[in-house]
Amino acid sequence: MTEALSAAPNQIAALLRQRILSGAYPDGMALRQEPLATELGCSRIPVREALRQLEAEGLVVSIPRRGAMVAEMPVDRIRESFELRSVIEPWLLTTSIPFMQEADFDAAARIIEEMEHMMIDGWGEANWRFHKALYAASGKAASLEMLEKIHESIDRYLRVHLRLTAGQDKARADHQLLLSLCKAKDIHRANALLTGHILDVADKLVESVAAARDLQGDKSNLHPALRARAR
Repeated sequence: MTEALSAAPNQIAALLRQRILSGAYPDGMALRQEPLATELGCSRIPVREALRQLEAEGLVVSIPRRGAMVAEMPVDRIRESFELRSVIEPWLLTTSIPFMQEADFDAAARIIEEMEHMMIDGWGEANWRFHKALYAASGKAASLEMLEKIHESIDRYLRVHLRLTAGQDKARADHQLLLSLCKAKDIHRANALLTGHILDVADKLVESVAAARDLQGDKSNLHPALRARAR
């Protein structure tokens, strides 16, 4: 039983957002107001407001006569998120490498070591911390904030990919080599590796998500409005 929250819709939205992004609430899951209100120890009103917030963010969709459900991110949007990463992150790395110090390298190395024995559920968050450690010296705070939201939005699909593939092993090798290139101040090769790393994961992740959805029969069981969003 979750500890009762105050009746602030923002707090409830934050909790539900975390559950959706972590994969605890899978695509297409019904979000019933009354059970959620009972679990959270509040009335249905702040739950309803929280669900409206999440719908505005694209994480929830409301279906007539069926209520709120966790929205499915279309595979083309997943790919687009990685394409954005492949543009933004090499630029950040280019501006960061000349200013990186031993403290930056040490921080990234510690995260790589941490990820050696990490379970899938924590991988996405640690992956973001690794990449952020490489870009921190760029001083581009606004871009890093925007990039973090992109990483968060794809985290639940990254978990699907990792469960179906050996993606962690390749990511570890790429991370080690990328850090070495950053230490060597080899901007050209570091950017080439980073771009390939991002787009390779994009291709494999989209395949994994599509396979998982076909395996589970998600689209055949979803309301037409959700199926349309999944195309």
